[in-house]
Amino acid sequence: MIQNGRILVTKNLHKTYQMGRSTIPVLSGIDLEVYEAQIVAIIGPSGVGKSTLLHILGTLDRPSEGSVIIEGTDVFKLDDKKLAEFRNRTVGFIFQFHHLMPEFTALENVMMPGLIAGKPKKRISDRAQSLLTDVGLEHRVNHRPGELSGGEMQRVAVARALMNDPKLILADEPSGNLDRAASDALHELLWNLSRKDKRTLIIVTHNHELAENADKVVEILDGSIKNIQFNQIV
Repeated sequence: MIQNGRILVTKNLHKTYQMGRSTIPVLSGIDLEVYEAQIVAIIGPSGVGKSTLLHILGTLDRPSEGSVIIEGTDVFKLDDKKLAEFRNRTVGFIFQFHHLMPEFTALENVMMPGLIAGKPKKRISDRAQSLLTDVGLEHRVNHRPGELSGGEMQRVAVARALMNDPKLILADEPSGNLDRAASDALHELLWNLSRKDKRTLIIVTHNHELAENADKVVEILDGSIKNIQFNQIV
């Protein structure tokens, strides 16, 4: 359940890694509130913990300390099985490298989260077709990743992230490997999909021009929040 409009809340989030006898701090006390239908850009230099934070927000990694509450659920109190089920139905993730399965078609890749959730195959096939149309790839449904351009593969990844109709989409430098034209087209697609369906989008980016179009910009430095800028009133 979303409480007071907040879809995601982190409290005192820490993450450390053990390297031999050394403890490497990556995140140090992150407190963050993200509201329903808000677009949030996370910026900062390389190596300051942006991707680590996003992976924890998406429950792909666990924090060393602190909590993440998504839609009212304290997610890291769930066991691994329940956490995986929660992630599959609640969070859509778009990686810098699309992580499509090369042996499957675009349609089959988009269907995968629905199949994992155990939904009826006909229903998820129809939804996957519709999503591929939404991202402008209705003519590429039967093509495998090796037959698609970089921009097309990322569009398939966007459609896959939407398969189970999550309200929260996380994107980790999704255009990092694309040229300027494909990058701009992908960003426009993500913004339009977020606004149209009132989805929350959290995007890690080095693109300050892109960040200026977000509702909120969170700047990370040395594992902590250095600054939060509001571009629009939520």
